[in-house]
Amino acid sequence: MEHLPEGTDPRSGYCSSDGIYYSKRPPVWIPPTRNFDLVSFVFAPQFGDRVAMVDAPTGRSLTYAQLERNVRVVAAGLYKNLGVRQYDVVMLLSPNSIEFAVVFFAVMSLGAVLTTVNSVNTTGEIQKQMNDAGAKFIITTAALTEKIAGVDLPVVIFGDDEVVPSFGSRATHRYSELLRTDTNGVPRIQISQDDIAALLYSSGTTGLSKGVVVTHRNFISCSCLYNSGVDEVFSSDHVLLVLLPMFHVYGLAICTMCSLARGIKVVVMPQFNFVEMLSFIQTYKITHLPLVPPIIIALAKQDVVLKFDLSSLFQIGSGAAPLGKDILSLCAKRFPNVKLKQGYGLTESTGACSTAPTNVSDMDAHYGASGILLPNTQGMIIDPVTNKPMPPTKQGEFWIRGPSIVKEYFKNPKATSETIDKDGWLHTGDLVMIDNDGYIHVLDRLKELIKYNAYQVAPAELEALLLSHPSILDCAVIPYPDEVAGQIPMAYIVQKPGKKFTEDEIMDWVGKQVAPYKKVRKVAFINAIPKSASGKILRRELLQSATAKPRL
Repeated sequence: MEHLPEGTDPRSGYCSSDGIYYSKRPPVWIPPTRNFDLVSFVFAPQFGDRVAMVDAPTGRSLTYAQLERNVRVVAAGLYKNLGVRQYDVVMLLSPNSIEFAVVFFAVMSLGAVLTTVNSVNTTGEIQKQMNDAGAKFIITTAALTEKIAGVDLPVVIFGDDEVVPSFGSRATHRYSELLRTDTNGVPRIQISQDDIAALLYSSGTTGLSKGVVVTHRNFISCSCLYNSGVDEVFSSDHVLLVLLPMFHVYGLAICTMCSLARGIKVVVMPQFNFVEMLSFIQTYKITHLPLVPPIIIALAKQDVVLKFDLSSLFQIGSGAAPLGKDILSLCAKRFPNVKLKQGYGLTESTGACSTAPTNVSDMDAHYGASGILLPNTQGMIIDPVTNKPMPPTKQGEFWIRGPSIVKEYFKNPKATSETIDKDGWLHTGDLVMIDNDGYIHVLDRLKELIKYNAYQVAPAELEALLLSHPSILDCAVIPYPDEVAGQIPMAYIVQKPGKKFTEDEIMDWVGKQVAPYKKVRKVAFINAIPKSASGKILRRELLQSATAKPRL
């Protein structure tokens, strides 16, 4: 492996002289041109009459030529009808759709910034993100307009059939209006790869939700690294099903953007339904199926799967959380001809840092691993106690560096300095081991986030909410293991003297104020929350108590 620095172990990629793990994959070319944008990059190959996107329920489709035309026309509509200008922030609140992708590219073609939001978030959560991002425009569906009632910003509504409520003084536009815009008179915007393309909100490695600044260079680099083609040959016959939410970096960058950049057909599910997913795989002869662990568990265990013809499947991808060996084995038995490709990534890495090679025979020896580093990417395993880099088979915090790693959190220098150091290393907060073959094994989370399905839940946010309850004296929220969801939020509650309420009452109270994935799903009462001398909650003690087997 001539591309590895001198003294690097070709088997693991570890260099003992600097403590860095180098990717065993050959480096790939990333466009160096400074004035270059994501939209120009994605549509440069000119895939023309090849089908780009299909709406799964209706079969409605766009070719690559039609998709690019819609992007240019909608961009003109945003510019002329709404007044969107370079660096303006546009909020997109919508389920998955072909139009979601059109808006994603249209906004960026103007040099404006897109911020995506989970459509199940509450009005308060949406308002908070809107204010933090400094959004000037909103694009949403008629069904979701009630969540932005009272917001005095121009709004674009998808669809023509739905009745749209009156917004008073707000300017309201139909998406169909934008599609009729003349593109003449729209200036060509000079965009730098270093310009912000999107603000994707994530709880990051610590604390509350923060805007992750993703540049055009980050997106372009992500596509180049993920689509390097070293491990598999990409074909125009491939068909990928996007059922993961497009507001999330996995659904947006990895599933949608990377797929379109390599010219394959993308079939879009507006909402996830397990049986509908199986039907769409059969109907559209899906070859590539990116998933999260709970859906893979259902694929491996539920008998309804056997009623459908899924023989077109070539590859199932897994991300967002590690999969256990037992589930991987069950899935391999049910789908013996399907390649299982597990990966690892974060919003702060624009979605991916590592993937499992699909052209090697030794993957069976690394079941449960999240693959090896992507090209142009470096890693370190840092001992949390000594802060020194660790060799293969030793555990430590995973640090990552590469062109897809973002530079900062939006207007949050404190959070940035705590997570991304001056040398460009992203401190993931994950406890990881890299084995002698360079495979990455995610063991645990040093960070205190709860991973409920593919969602990140910050204990601090739920604790702040619980402490606002007049009858709660103190509290702590921990990640309680769950076979389906991975983890669920569990709350330990200290009640005020003389106050009595039930577990269900607390869960209902929290559930009315947060998005469904943030709900507290288990409650226990305790006399005092264990804390360190510095006042930090000793969550590990609570977790050990919660998961301890009762004595016989």
